[in-house]
Amino acid sequence: MMMMMMGMAMANSPNDGLTTCLYEPCDSQAPVPLPPLPYPYDSLEPSIDNQTMTFHHDRHFAGYTKKMNAALEKMAAAMDDSSNSTIEGLMSSLSSLGADPDTSLAFQNNGGGFLNHKMYFATMSPDGQRTPTSDSALEKAIVASFGSFDKFKEEMSTAAKGVFGSGWAFLVLNQDGQLAVVANPNQNSPLMDSLIPLLGIDVWEHAYYLLRGPDRGAYVDAWWDVVDFAPVEQAFEKVAPA
Repeated sequence: MMMMMMGMAMANSPNDGLTTCLYEPCDSQAPVPLPPLPYPYDSLEPSIDNQTMTFHHDRHFAGYTKKMNAALEKMAAAMDDSSNSTIEGLMSSLSSLGADPDTSLAFQNNGGGFLNHKMYFATMSPDGQRTPTSDSALEKAIVASFGSFDKFKEEMSTAAKGVFGSGWAFLVLNQDGQLAVVANPNQNSPLMDSLIPLLGIDVWEHAYYLLRGPDRGAYVDAWWDVVDFAPVEQAFEKVAPA
């Protein structure tokens, strides 16, 4: 319980936020459970189809979670450090944990897959909030960083469509307290670069190929019809600079 409470604590600065858990589950003690999908598998249609959601959550996300737990078992000694009470904390300090190279790489890949996917599924909804609340802290930060929500949306879409091979586009909070869009390959978490991910779009082919074939652009455009900014606003409030 103490680990859960520490993970959910409010960050006082962007640097503190590197260890803050923004999306459940938050405990780093293996076995970390696979979060259930918070809505029916077919409820995001026609943007994302039932079969894709089923495979994506029950096979891919579950696989990352299982392999991450295996890596966590090997990294148990690192759990003694209170700053590593969350998966986020472990990921942000991975290079200094002293785990053997194979275990570190397994955690980078599968812990990253776990973190990215729990955020991805938590920030979509069939009846969610498609834009930030007017005058909310997140809306103001987006306008300050990008000029407008539409310009942010364009930059995020361009980044997602431009990822070479498999990867993600993220909305992140940097160490200067500014929002930015970054694209990462594979399952690499922005936390490894001292960036706090708030929202991410998965552009691995398993996220869209069954429905859309190679048309990643159509998937990215449709994703905006199912994104939910309510949990993103809640996440931002936990790590926003005072």
